[in-house]
Amino acid sequence: MTKDIFEERERAEEAVYFRGQDEILIEKLRENARLEEIVKALAGSLQANNPDLLRRVIALGVTLETGPAFLLAPLIQVAWAGGKVTDRERETVLRLAAARGVEEGSPARAQLLGWLEKRPSDALLDTAMEVIQAGLSVVPQDLREDRIKRIVQACHEVAEASGGGLARVLGLRSGVSHKEQALLDAITTTLRSGGPAEKATRSEPSGI
Repeated sequence: MTKDIFEERERAEEAVYFRGQDEILIEKLRENARLEEIVKALAGSLQANNPDLLRRVIALGVTLETGPAFLLAPLIQVAWAGGKVTDRERETVLRLAAARGVEEGSPARAQLLGWLEKRPSDALLDTAMEVIQAGLSVVPQDLREDRIKRIVQACHEVAEASGGGLARVLGLRSGVSHKEQALLDAITTTLRSGGPAEKATRSEPSGI
C-alpha cells in the first residue's frame, strides 16, 4: 500500500512537471517571444514529453544557441526546392530570421548561412519538422493554427522570392513554382497532422 501511495505521488508530480513545461512554451508562443526564448521553452517541453526526439536533435549537433535556426529549417527547405538558393531567397530567409530575433553575428545566424550555402541533410530537415510538430501539439487549437499560418506564410515569402521579379510585380504570376507549391502544401499538411506528443515516464536533461 505504501509503495502504491509513493507511485501515485510520483505520477502526480510528473504530471505537474509536464504541464508546467507545456505552459511555459504556450506562454512564450502567446507572447510572440524571440526564437531563442521559444527554443528554451520548447527544449523543456521536449524534455518532459518526448526525450527520444530531444536526443535525436542533440545527436544532429543542434544546441540552444543554434536552436533558433533549427526552428527555421522549413524556410531553408523551401529555399533549396529549386536545387539552389538564389540571392533573393537568401536575403528573404535572413530578413525573416532577423525579424524573429536571430541577430547578425549570432550562432543561429551563422548556422543559417551555412545551410544556405550547403543544403542540410534530409534527416535534419525531417527532424526539425518533428520538433515543430511536437511543440505545436501541446498548444491550444487557436494558437496552433495561428503559428502554422505564420510558418506557412514565411515559407511562402521565401518561395515567392525565387520567382521572376518583373512578372510578379506586374501580377502575371505568383513567382511560386509547382515544385515549391507542392512543398508548401506538404509542410502545411505535416504541421496540421501532428497529434499530441507522448508523455515520457521520466524527465531527462535537455541539450537544446
